[in-house]
Amino acid sequence: MSEAELYGEVKQLNPDIKSGDRQKLAISTLAQLFTANWHERLILAGRAFTLDLGTITGGTDYTALTGNAAIDHDQPEIVVAADSGWLIPMEIDIGIAVDDMDAYDDITEIFFIGDRTTAVAAGATATVETALNCLDGGDAFNGRCYSIVTADITDPTAADILAFKSWQLIQVASETAGSAPFVKTYHKTFTHPRLLAGPCSIVGYVVGTNTPTFMGSVTFAHIPTTWMPTL
Repeated sequence: MSEAELYGEVKQLNPDIKSGDRQKLAISTLAQLFTANWHERLILAGRAFTLDLGTITGGTDYTALTGNAAIDHDQPEIVVAADSGWLIPMEIDIGIAVDDMDAYDDITEIFFIGDRTTAVAAGATATVETALNCLDGGDAFNGRCYSIVTADITDPTAADILAFKSWQLIQVASETAGSAPFVKTYHKTFTHPRLLAGPCSIVGYVVGTNTPTFMGSVTFAHIPTTWMPTL
């Protein structure tokens, strides 16, 4: 019996494969064709990163971050900035650790924007964070990450609303106020993300009437300009 090899024309961006190259198709042990989605391709190419928010301090202890009482555009809780290349938001996962929401009209908000014109500058008065490559051993993120900015930066330009979630304690008739009876978590996976050309930033706010504490992560990709067509 003769044997045939099946090839496919590459139509993806990858540091080792260029458009038009011919490569053998990947087949699983069950003889199924394997096609990676765009998230998986960026991870396998070493171009996806996760910014962890909060720390594990040992044993079962953790240290959460504390947000502001209201959205203050020039003092965000979360910043990812790149001077060049392209930033691509992939996933946001935020959990409110402590939030003393016990009076009517108390509010908690999670808000992320994309700034298409400015990369938040180095030297911001904030906690410097290190984004981890989703591919262990991959290159470091060639940009900057901060959490809990405490001195004004230049107001980001909110070109894109990437995510928004709000909770509010509302009075029902003559009910006596009490603690909010729910857990506040927010998760978003971007299926059709914005592609932000550097200089650019992803900026996040986690705020509430009673300055909530929170933990979570922001996953994003950073790709070189050469991966994208000239516009």
